[in-house]
Amino acid sequence: MSVKIKGLDEARRDLFKKRQDIVDAVKDVLAETATSIEIEATRNAPNSYEIGDKTINLSFIRQKINKKVSESGLFWQVGLDVPTSGEQWEAWMEFGTGLSAREILSNPEYSSEVREIARRFYRDGKGRIIGQPYLMPAFYRNTSNLVTDMVDEINKALK
Repeated sequence: MSVKIKGLDEARRDLFKKRQDIVDAVKDVLAETATSIEIEATRNAPNSYEIGDKTINLSFIRQKINKKVSESGLFWQVGLDVPTSGEQWEAWMEFGTGLSAREILSNPEYSSEVREIARRFYRDGKGRIIGQPYLMPAFYRNTSNLVTDMVDEINKALK
């Protein structure tokens, strides 16, 4: 004896389609957010830095900021590669050095993970480069409503 439920196959197809619509909505929000972070960080990255009467060209920082996607669009990284030794202007400008670093990293928005990244560039604590954060502020500004944005898009997909 068997019972056939009318519409079961159609309901399964609809559920699968809705699931895919939800995943696509989340991917879209994540892609838009990553792009916004990349654009804002690039726009705000310092172009130069004055040390006494010397100007250091930092335009290369803007050129290095990029985003990388994985997990079929569900995981995004926005950032730039910083040399492991020598001049590390990308990090020095983001976090500052010496007292500037201490001040920047005391920002309550900065997580222990961000502080740990900054510590990788610590040398002797006596630096005097005044940081001009460009990446982390872009991240915090553009992710502040990320969950709300995803929920809104998921709800649209479910309609």
